[in-house]
Amino acid sequence: MGDLKNTCFVCKQAVSSENSELNTTVNLPVCVECKATDAEKKAEKEAFDSLADGFVCGCI
Repeated sequence: MGDLKNTCFVCKQAVSSENSELNTTVNLPVCVECKATDAEKKAEKEAFDSLADGFVCGCI
């Protein structure tokens, strides 16, 4: 996947500051076509679901 700050985290297309906004939930850019869509909400959920992949909490 290219540079995260230059790629829409939903559709993976190249973006610039003129055609994207920052998704404040995951702090990644999202293009204007994907902004406020069901696809963006799904990508947010997938991003959060994958945060702990491979990690085990030692406090349990």
